[in-house]
Amino acid sequence: MLLIKKEGIFIFWILLFVHCGLVYLGKTNISNFTKLLLIPLLGLHLFLNVRKLGSKFMKKIISIALIGSFLGDLLLIFKGPSYFISGMIAFIVTHVCYAIFFFRAGKFKWEKSTEFVIAAVFLGLISLQLVKFMKPYVGNLLVPIIVYVMAICIMSASAASLFGHKILRALSVSFFIPGSLLFVLSDAVLAMNNFIYRDEFLNVVVMLSYGYAQCLMVQGFVRYLRV
Repeated sequence: MLLIKKEGIFIFWILLFVHCGLVYLGKTNISNFTKLLLIPLLGLHLFLNVRKLGSKFMKKIISIALIGSFLGDLLLIFKGPSYFISGMIAFIVTHVCYAIFFFRAGKFKWEKSTEFVIAAVFLGLISLQLVKFMKPYVGNLLVPIIVYVMAICIMSASAASLFGHKILRALSVSFFIPGSLLFVLSDAVLAMNNFIYRDEFLNVVVMLSYGYAQCLMVQGFVRYLRV
């Protein structure tokens, strides 16, 4: 446990690279197993570092977010529209919890929401173009995809809103904003690869960007809860 507490992030990166190698080589059975180790490892690292520190509410929100991520990872292992939609719902829970964390940490107020509005508009315009591009390929999944896109845009914009918070600006720039943007990248590539390209290398891009995103989030949470 002490090793995971001190070197959990380093171990996570080793596991992530091993997982990506297995994905690229098509070793599906083993890669499914390694995939399901990623979030629990980050969660354990987080717990060991902050179990006696920080707000109980914030730790509950983060815990629910990580559980949502784990369930999303599990559900997306299986094929079929029902598993895909269920996986999206699990990740929507994650993004909603992350957004709650960011709004609460930054004590969000609409009269001081410049960063949030700018980020939301920017991400919304990009997402609109992506949805238009994918519309001919997604069939009946268009509405769930739009709902998911809205959730991740709000989450990313809420992370950007912390840039206006003097105390949390450094954390937002170092961890939360890049983490949220990597989430957007990962999900965009995942969607296009699932419905259009189906390329093994893009699966590696998805996992690297997703893993990096979660790693940055957890590192930021640890630092926030220690304050």
